[in-house]
Amino acid sequence: MNGPEDILQRVLTSLEVLVRLGDRHKGLFPSMIDCTHHEMIANAPAPIPGQRGGDRSYRGSNLVHDEATLHTMYGVAEATGKPELAAAADNYLEHFARDCTTTESGLFPWGEHAYWDLERDCVGDSHWHRDPQRHGQAIHDHLRATPLWLWDKLASYNPACLERFAEGLDNHWTSNNEPGDSPEYIRHGFIDKGQHHPRGARSCDFPRHGGFFILDWCRAYRQTPRADFLEQIRRMVDYWWPMRDERGLLLIESRTPVEDGHFHGTNAPGQTLSLAVSLLEAAPLIAEGVPDLAATMRERASAYVEGFLRAPHEPEAGIFVLLCKREGNTIHQQMPVWGSVYGVWPASYVALTCLLGYRQTGDRRLLAWARAAGERYVREPLPAGVQVPAMDAGLGLGLLADLYDVTGEASWLEGAQGLAEALLPIYYPEVGGRIIDLPVGAAGIDWYESQMGPGFLLHGLARTALLTMAPGACSLDADYTAR
Repeated sequence: MNGPEDILQRVLTSLEVLVRLGDRHKGLFPSMIDCTHHEMIANAPAPIPGQRGGDRSYRGSNLVHDEATLHTMYGVAEATGKPELAAAADNYLEHFARDCTTTESGLFPWGEHAYWDLERDCVGDSHWHRDPQRHGQAIHDHLRATPLWLWDKLASYNPACLERFAEGLDNHWTSNNEPGDSPEYIRHGFIDKGQHHPRGARSCDFPRHGGFFILDWCRAYRQTPRADFLEQIRRMVDYWWPMRDERGLLLIESRTPVEDGHFHGTNAPGQTLSLAVSLLEAAPLIAEGVPDLAATMRERASAYVEGFLRAPHEPEAGIFVLLCKREGNTIHQQMPVWGSVYGVWPASYVALTCLLGYRQTGDRRLLAWARAAGERYVREPLPAGVQVPAMDAGLGLGLLADLYDVTGEASWLEGAQGLAEALLPIYYPEVGGRIIDLPVGAAGIDWYESQMGPGFLLHGLARTALLTMAPGACSLDADYTAR
């Protein structure tokens, strides 16, 4: 039986291994690590089911993947009196801000398809590793929301990098080079080119990414109140508003060929909620200077929350809707509890977004949705034989821990403790007669890989332990970047 002190020690040991590896790479953590020898993996193992080669950080480091790990390092450093952990996190972020952000566009090498190449000390392109014929096409994609604490850290080390990044977000607007183009953005943007992304057969303008960009621009505007940043915020706030349906739901993308039966006419409830909470998080950043726009953002967020709640979910029956058809509001695809793959989130992903929305609005319907999802994580074990990514495990733990933090109900913390106990031997297996020091990236594999989300597992384990040890004084808050 692992008590909270044992769990916290497991996390602490993992963080110390990452720090030692980071010392070899100017503070940055390798994405793929041999769990036995604690070495960066040079030749990547084959992807697990549902993982794409173009999403991996080959021989490199990815700050978006590591955000939850760094977040954990600061909280654990405070709880354990180990300032060297916080100093290592600072070292990582200072090196990234000063030395890894000078790109042609200003966009950072992080996220879904780009990273920092540790061997060549330059922008890394995941697609280039998959297809060596590609050159100079590193693509920016946020992957997840950038939390304000991280922007604050990066801006403290290099204020110009935030301003340049906000300028570079303009690359996400697309053009077909025809007069009178209607505005359209894409979740992808060129990093090594200062130009708009070409417009394709489908828009790929996912609502959640629009929310990420709004939050970025609002943080940049707070630092540097430029008129062009304000115009970008207004433009993006107005983008989806006329495209919502009568329920308030948004399409997964605004323009899809009819022959694409999966995306065409398909609403994305979780992405609708993601945009809502990003608007609510961003509004206070501009409320003093631009109160009318902040009020509009809050009003529209409220409509999007209603849209999410009107999707055909049946949470109490374990039906968590990922996608639904606009015509008829019928279920198109559900979220699993365990075993996410590319494009299919686990229920915990959206349930945590519900808890953020509840904290922002007090809407108890969002809390009820999260509660129903939490019950599933208490009752349903990981399926045997499925390579469940560490992200699913970490977000499941994070959900139960945050339900306890929000409600004060001890049963949620007990559920988190029980889940942690079940997860430890799966993600920290015994190899050669000893338990490994780093979590594996997915159930049933033998290597650490940041793309699979072990940072969320470290965060969930640490938060569960710290809430147990000091319920009223937990030094690690929730992580809502997966939204």
